[in-house]
Amino acid sequence: MDPTICAEISAIVQRALQEDIGSGDVTTEWTLPVDLHQRGRLIVKAAGVVAGLDVARTVFETIDTSVRFVPRVADGAPVSARQTVATIDGPARSILAGERVALNLLQRMSGIATLTSRYVAAVRGTKAVILDTRKTAPGLRVLDKLAVRLGGGRNHRIGLYDMVLIKDNHIAAAGSITAAVQAVKSHNRAGLKVEVEVKNLDELREALALGVDRIMLDNMNLEVMRQAVSIAAGRTELEASGGVSLDTVTDIARTGVDLISVGALTHSAAALDISLDLEEQSPVSLADYQALSEDQVSARIEQARRDLGKDLVILAHHYQRDEVVRFADLRGDSLELSRAAAEVRDARYIVFCGVDFMAETAAMLCAPTQIVCIPARAAVCPMAQMANAEQAQTAWQHLTKFWGQDLLPITYQNSYASVKAFCGERGGAVCTSANAQALFRWALKQKGHILFFPDEHLGTNSALALGIPRSKIVVWNPTEPEASARAARDATVVVWKGYCHVHTFFTVEQVADARRKYPGIQVVVHPECPAEVVAAADSSGSTSFIIRTVESAPPGASFAIGTEIHMVARLAKEHPDKLIVPLARGLCGAMYTINPYNLSYTLDRLLVDDPVNVVTVPPEIARWANLALQRMLEVN
Repeated sequence: MDPTICAEISAIVQRALQEDIGSGDVTTEWTLPVDLHQRGRLIVKAAGVVAGLDVARTVFETIDTSVRFVPRVADGAPVSARQTVATIDGPARSILAGERVALNLLQRMSGIATLTSRYVAAVRGTKAVILDTRKTAPGLRVLDKLAVRLGGGRNHRIGLYDMVLIKDNHIAAAGSITAAVQAVKSHNRAGLKVEVEVKNLDELREALALGVDRIMLDNMNLEVMRQAVSIAAGRTELEASGGVSLDTVTDIARTGVDLISVGALTHSAAALDISLDLEEQSPVSLADYQALSEDQVSARIEQARRDLGKDLVILAHHYQRDEVVRFADLRGDSLELSRAAAEVRDARYIVFCGVDFMAETAAMLCAPTQIVCIPARAAVCPMAQMANAEQAQTAWQHLTKFWGQDLLPITYQNSYASVKAFCGERGGAVCTSANAQALFRWALKQKGHILFFPDEHLGTNSALALGIPRSKIVVWNPTEPEASARAARDATVVVWKGYCHVHTFFTVEQVADARRKYPGIQVVVHPECPAEVVAAADSSGSTSFIIRTVESAPPGASFAIGTEIHMVARLAKEHPDKLIVPLARGLCGAMYTINPYNLSYTLDRLLVDDPVNVVTVPPEIARWANLALQRMLEVN
């Protein structure tokens, strides 16, 4: 968020708290012990669009930095009745002291966002954009206008200082529209946009002749508006104003106007009903679950699955341990599972038993009302951590200095949403290990160079497979951008210095050992392995490729497989008619942090609608990241 807006929000919160608390919350201080700790949930009572969660968090953190306020959905997300939008945990005195201010601001902002979203929905399919006005609550304008944006609308001018709007009173005082506009132009050294309000078509023609940036059609009927659109013929923006309601806005939009300003967004929006429900006692801790026997924890998981019914889907990656996979509704690779999550619209909760970037992708693809959570926050992919958007921007700035725009970014699915968004915003795409070569081919048809994140080895193997010489493949070290830029000048493909610690564990010597021990064995490895290992193997391919290769082989076939040990062991168990051995025992430690104990704890928290480890992606990042994913699907 813009630092200026953050500062204004902080000032609003401080004034509101001073107004409400004054010299102290006497009721709370006289009835609650200092050391009482409570946990609670913010619950919406009706469907709408939530806005202001960051503001509510600021309220509680201003009172007490030890209060933990955790949004369960993103600001601007549609929510259903009885949905938990945030959880809060901390000293009871601090929570109760901030409750009213937090709810007042959150309910108002959510009401504005909800009403705005209804207007936006009503004009969908037309070119019209919904605008707010200056009819905001005094002292709360920054929040009111933020809420409009979160509801899908756009802000008109912020105040009297950032745009010229010549209205009827200005025109009357100046003598005419022409006189008013000429006076403005003589002073407008800052180049502010100029808008003129007109009441009829004659005034419209006068304003058009003056070359203003926008014309406001004030309280015109539909037929006159249609004529105005025809007369203007796209020469300037037309804004409809006055007489706008949910009953009339669709017809107004169909006249062809560009903008529709609605004062009701901020002066008449009903607050969205939201309450803070505090629990009487803290929930059972994860440590208590770890004291259970395997049979006890399995029984709890099965009971939770039955109780949650169709509200729950559990997804497990191929690399996950069997003790977790047995409870999964679906098993697959990262993108398969994320796309499956997008198709399971009935489930309110998606529990992703994989690593963090996978859950991020699922959160981007599933419905906004669905909640994606991961049983262990420690399930963090080391390779995804090796590239971030700031580092990517640095590399981009260096490379475009000598390549200009003759460059496309491609990121592996095994990356964070911010890196996917970086690629999407610059015309690039996401790839998987199965289609990396196809995406490289697509990119090189459009541009002369590729910047690939975050896996050096998948990038190198894909480029080599397309016949690009090794001399034209350069590794970008984000800790040495200057040196990397010098080395990259003559390259075709620049690959990020990142790697999978599982697949770089495999070596050429291990391939040779497997061939000596099992004559005639087929060696199949993942393309995240180093290039020399891929070259030494019989074949390489994605997780799905490896599974298909084993499944389609005749009985008696033998394989040494270079990928994560849990998947290899499961293949051996599921295909006893074939010899399947690991090339070496490569273990994904991040996956291994998920176990039946934290899965059981996660499911039990869902039973009380208090999800833990919720994964969300900011809407703007999700928008660009989804575009990068969509380009990949189009290439496929």
